[in-house]
Amino acid sequence: MQVTINLLRAQHEDIARAVGDLMALFDMRYAEAAPMLGPARTRIAQVITKHLKTEDELLLTPLRERRLMATIPGCEAIVVETRELRLTYSKHIGTWTGRAIEERWNEYVGVTRALNQRLMALCDLKMKSFYPVVLRYILFDPAPASRMTA
Repeated sequence: MQVTINLLRAQHEDIARAVGDLMALFDMRYAEAAPMLGPARTRIAQVITKHLKTEDELLLTPLRERRLMATIPGCEAIVVETRELRLTYSKHIGTWTGRAIEERWNEYVGVTRALNQRLMALCDLKMKSFYPVVLRYILFDPAPASRMTA
């Protein structure tokens, strides 16, 4: 359990660093920030994608296999918020092309700050309230076959 928590924590720290790197660019004028925007945005996408894959493999798949998702208070809400945030982030990337960012830098900064605050709040909620509970459920019900019916 501790190894899994440590991995998830490390990935959350990677996400926070990537978000922090992007947010630091917001203190600059567009012309100064422009060369670093693409790499910063790509880095966020990479660390989030890696984390969601880990989360699915280590937590969500075992929960689904054991049919435990409905038994964990707040589980469905966190899964829904994660999915909605992922979709919102994908739309955000599509909306905010290089040209759109250049033309509306201040608006992009405001919208992106709000989105990243939402992302970090979800990461914090998962780390403090969701992962420890999920891991306990998985450890106490190690056999997915125990829930299967013939």
